[in-house]
Amino acid sequence: MTVEIHVDGRVAQGSLVAFAEGTDRYRKYANDHGYAVPTVLQGLSGPMNSVRLVLRYEDLAAYEEHEARTLLDPGYAEAALAMELVEGTIIYSVFREIE
Repeated sequence: MTVEIHVDGRVAQGSLVAFAEGTDRYRKYANDHGYAVPTVLQGLSGPMNSVRLVLRYEDLAAYEEHEARTLLDPGYAEAALAMELVEGTIIYSVFREIE
């Protein structure tokens, strides 16, 4: 069962370039350290400057392992914070693929 985590948020006005640079840093860190590397989407409708990161896992256990590892990795938190999403706008949604 494939699981997707969608992380929705908003980028502060005038900060899309900083978000793109932070996203590159986050994706590189995730790749270099064996974490799921997200697909990054920028909203073309809906709230201004909306973004979505989509992370895919084999199953919920893989997602839970990822989350547990991130809690012990200060470099991961630093890389994630570099995306500079507006505080209070981040929403996590968990989806499973129906086969």
